[in-house]
Amino acid sequence: MVRKFLNSSLQQREFRYRGKEIFRIEGLSDAVFAFSVSLLVASLEVPQTFYELKEITKGAIPFFLTVALVFLFWYRQYIFFRRYGLNDLITIILNLAYLAIVIFYLYPLKFLFSLLISSWFGVDLFAKAKHEGLVILSNNDFPQLIILFSLGYFMIWLIIFLLHQHVLQLANQFGFSKFELLFTQKEVKGALLNSFIGLFALAFAPGH
Repeated sequence: MVRKFLNSSLQQREFRYRGKEIFRIEGLSDAVFAFSVSLLVASLEVPQTFYELKEITKGAIPFFLTVALVFLFWYRQYIFFRRYGLNDLITIILNLAYLAIVIFYLYPLKFLFSLLISSWFGVDLFAKAKHEGLVILSNNDFPQLIILFSLGYFMIWLIIFLLHQHVLQLANQFGFSKFELLFTQKEVKGALLNSFIGLFALAFAPGH
């Protein structure tokens, strides 16, 4: 009897995956994420000397961090479609906006990771720019950098909020269990909170 109770309790806390088939929008999304990683790989020049190889190796950490973040974005989108299996117009439009933001922020993210690693660990990841006498980031540019990434953070979480809010509007057709409904509501609240964090950072960015 105890086993029966535990099994029923476990089933109530499981989220049924309703997305059992791959829609065309998911196929497009996978292609976009694969293309994003390909862009990062293509940005790595083939070394002509061992010195150039060492310089490329220095950029391995920001490269892998950017790729990891791209896969995190992909997994977030993947799990959404597995849970809800939506393929309506609103979901498609929001998903396309999500993909556009990921592609746009690909190189800015790599730049940010390179900047942070250079600052924290003293690794010179901008040797070419310094050799050409270019300013990597001026004091006047810093507020704009904060605004750029605060805006991206806000937009990503806003889209995630809108996607889950759209799910709640269609809750009747899903036949949610109590756990599934509460879980989706929690996702809505979490995404909204994160979007407010991005908006707060945007509003109080230095010099803004």
